Amino acid sequence: MNIWDILILAAVAAAVFFAVRRVHKTRRSGGCGCGCEGCTKSASCGTKTP
Repeated sequence: MNIWDILILAAVAAAVFFAVRRVHKTRRSGGCGCGCEGCTKSASCGTKTP
């Protein structure tokens, strides 16, 4: 395993970490985060749909 493999692995791990962190924060605050009318929770989502 060379340095480029380690750097790519670290970048992917950081991206996954921040994605999971964002989903966790969104769900904890009560939003669904989808922003679509077809969602069953669109009325309580907090995002405005056109």
